[in-house]
Amino acid sequence: MGSRIPEDHAERSAIMDEVHARPVEIVPDLCRVRRLVLVMPAKPGAMQDAFERFADFRRAQGVDLPVSSSRQYSFETAQRQVTWEFHTEFVTITWRSATDEPENWPDDIGMDAIGDGRLIGAIRIDVIGDKIIPDHLLSGFNLATLCLADIEGGKAQVATDFVPDAARFTRVEFAAGGLTTLRRSILLRRLLEVETYRCMALLGLPLARWASPEVREMEAELSRVIDGLGETTNASRAQSVLDALHRLSARSGQLAERLGYRFAAGRAYGDVLSARLEGLRESGTNKGSTLTHFIGNRVLPGLATCAAIEQRLAVLSGKIERAIGLLDVRIGVDMQVQNAALLDNIAKTARSQFLLQRTVEGLSTIAISYYLLGILSYLMAGPLAHLHWDKTMTLSAAVPFVMLAVWLMARSVRRAHHPS
Repeated sequence: MGSRIPEDHAERSAIMDEVHARPVEIVPDLCRVRRLVLVMPAKPGAMQDAFERFADFRRAQGVDLPVSSSRQYSFETAQRQVTWEFHTEFVTITWRSATDEPENWPDDIGMDAIGDGRLIGAIRIDVIGDKIIPDHLLSGFNLATLCLADIEGGKAQVATDFVPDAARFTRVEFAAGGLTTLRRSILLRRLLEVETYRCMALLGLPLARWASPEVREMEAELSRVIDGLGETTNASRAQSVLDALHRLSARSGQLAERLGYRFAAGRAYGDVLSARLEGLRESGTNKGSTLTHFIGNRVLPGLATCAAIEQRLAVLSGKIERAIGLLDVRIGVDMQVQNAALLDNIAKTARSQFLLQRTVEGLSTIAISYYLLGILSYLMAGPLAHLHWDKTMTLSAAVPFVMLAVWLMARSVRRAHHPS
């Protein structure tokens, strides 16, 4: 009897698919490769809508598009080998054709499926069979921004100036004569990804520049509010300052929410860009900069600007929270002082009322005793005359007993109202 065969993990298929996601496409030794990088609108379902339009385009050509976890789809037309790749927030359309193919915007690759996508990057790479790029190809580049580097240990060369041509494509010359077919294909993909992630990494820079004045304004306003904390001497002033701090907190939170995803994505794209540049294994020449050096001098400061704005926002939010905390403590202390003063006044008022009550009770005892003796004088007039007792002397003798009786009665009433 054989051993029991274990079942696959629920995620095994997805993990295996990831190993083969976005496979390298084998390219010939002579070809022209173009790529468009298109950012989709930042709204729910935009990427799925683009995929559905692309699927409709393929169905119109008689191909039922299979669902793939890699989201990479390749097909051939009469003149081109086309590949669509769907990423988190952008789509790339890459096509390969003959080296003399002039069409930059062909109508058979499904570009209408992009819909509201916007072009952020476009690159054209000419793959040639030489090991070194001929001088006549270098003459078309801008000398001030020329990048010419040996790659893969000197087995190939790459040249570009990162200047878009009239058709909006950045031209790259790739002399891959010393490479094997697989290495040529791998390095070509890395060059395409360098331009792709270079553009995507800097997508947050305009946003950082736009946000900088607002961050500076909030920093200045916070400084003014904090400077005025020492003058907060009453509850209305403290509430006004607290309202200002809460408004600042809301503004900074909204701005951080708006910038957070873009800056995080920029860092991720920058990390991928660095990995792709490192994979080229460049060495410099005497005719231009390397891609790593050129891009590093331009992309890294942009990413640093985004990181600085993000850090300033984080520091600003921390200062606002601390200021709110300090003001809450100040308001709490002031309230305790006010409550203590109020309790003291209440205690003084209660004591005054107590003393006044005792005074009134004493006066009431005298008054009631007076009226009670008056009543007794009328009631006892007859019996006293019959007994031949002196009325005045008898009433005088009764005064202490009457007052004691009235006092005891008042005390009994007070105890009945206050059992404690």
